[in-house]
Amino acid sequence: MRAVVFSRYGDESVLELTRRPAPAPAEGEILVEVMAAGVNPVDWKHREGAVRSDRPFPLGMGWDVAGVVRATVAGGPAVGEAVYGMLPLPYGGAYQELAVLPVSAAAPKPDRLSYAQAAAVPLAALTAWQALEAGGVDSGQRVLVHAGAGGVGHFAVQFARHFGAHVTATASARNLDFLSRLGVDEPIDRATTDLSTTEPFDIVLDTVGGLVQQASWRLLRPGGALITLPEPLDEAHRLPGITARRVVVAPDGQALGRIGALIDSGAVHVEVQLVLPLEEAAQAHRISKAGRVRGKLVLGF
Repeated sequence: MRAVVFSRYGDESVLELTRRPAPAPAEGEILVEVMAAGVNPVDWKHREGAVRSDRPFPLGMGWDVAGVVRATVAGGPAVGEAVYGMLPLPYGGAYQELAVLPVSAAAPKPDRLSYAQAAAVPLAALTAWQALEAGGVDSGQRVLVHAGAGGVGHFAVQFARHFGAHVTATASARNLDFLSRLGVDEPIDRATTDLSTTEPFDIVLDTVGGLVQQASWRLLRPGGALITLPEPLDEAHRLPGITARRVVVAPDGQALGRIGALIDSGAVHVEVQLVLPLEEAAQAHRISKAGRVRGKLVLGF
């Protein structure tokens, strides 16, 4: 099978399109013929060595898959069924023509999505879903999502609206109309608006880290929740009375089933900026690292 791998940590040039033996599913795993693989920032961070595994080189790439079941387990999806899912971190293996993943990590592909669109969902949508659950999102709350037009962000704003929250989200000026179309109540130009002048929030979802995380503490009401994703909490800026935690996404086929139902109902839109062929994985990483992606990037097979 064709697969994108890397044999040392480094820039995009270490990615190699090669041929590898097909993987054999272990107990509790299914084998999926991959039709499309999602691209996430964690992919290039893994390639650079910021996210490491204890497996020997060469290492596989990617965690999001959408495709067709070719081998299954008792009680699992049928052979020939269209599914989507997320491979467990930290072991990549989505940028290849056949992938194995736990049956518990897969769900039926939403009917209204193409394989490319479905591959854009699992990791980003699960991250948003689990982050909002960790924050205790509820109807009537004020929720702020930083970088609301990005992969995780564009799912988070829609899920928060689904849960009945009042949603504010930051983005560049070019994406403010996009946020409005997603149902964001208050789209904020991150370059021109001082968030400290806004009404305090019940939940702030930090998808950026660094200075954004540091500033987010003071945007919360007493008893509010700061949920951060890309890096650990900066304890030097912790404020009393604020609940804070970092969320690291985990595969969850049941949650993907619920998310898929929302997608098929039309309540959640999946934004794919660009689909590139597997051979252009390095270019996908360059675009992702530049940090101006609206929604998701996908590799098609």
